[in-house]
Amino acid sequence: MAEEAEVLFSGEEAEAKHEEGAEEQKREGYVTTLVPPEQLENVWPFITDRLEKAIERSRGRWSMEALFQALQSEMYHLWLAFDGDNNVDGVGVTQVVTYPNRRMLAIQFLGGENFMDWVWSMLGTFNSFARDIECQGIEATGRDGFWKWLSKDGFEKAYTVFEKRLEP
Repeated sequence: MAEEAEVLFSGEEAEAKHEEGAEEQKREGYVTTLVPPEQLENVWPFITDRLEKAIERSRGRWSMEALFQALQSEMYHLWLAFDGDNNVDGVGVTQVVTYPNRRMLAIQFLGGENFMDWVWSMLGTFNSFARDIECQGIEATGRDGFWKWLSKDGFEKAYTVFEKRLEP
C-alpha cells in the first residue's frame, strides 16, 4: 500500500485534497486522510484486511461487500491513517446521522495495526471534521474494550445496546 499511498496522497495532491475538503491532521507521526470517493475502488483492495475483525464483530449486520456499497453511496466516509513511511496502519468509517434535534458524526468501524499509535490522530481528525460539517457531537458503538481509550478523548457512556438473536 505504501506505493499506492505515495501515488494517491503524496505532496501537492494531498494538499489539494485538503483544500477541497478532505481533512488531514498530523499527530505523533501519523496523517489521517479522508479518501475521496473517486479513489475508493483503487484503495479498497489494500485496506479490507484492516476492517475484517470489525466486520466480524458486527455480528452479521455488515459484510465487506455491504460496506463497500455503503461507501460508494457516499453516505459513509472512509479514512486512512498513514504512518511516516506512507503505510496504512489504520482505517476508519464514519457516517453523518441526523436526528430530529442533533447532527452527529457516527464512528461505524475502526480497524488496523498498531492501533494505539494512530487512533489519536484519527480521533483528532474526526473531531475537526465533525466541527467543519456542523455536527453537535461524535458517537460510536463498540465493544467494552474501546471505552478505555474513548474516555480519554472526552467521550461519555450514553447508553448500552442490548441484543437478542431470534431463531427462525
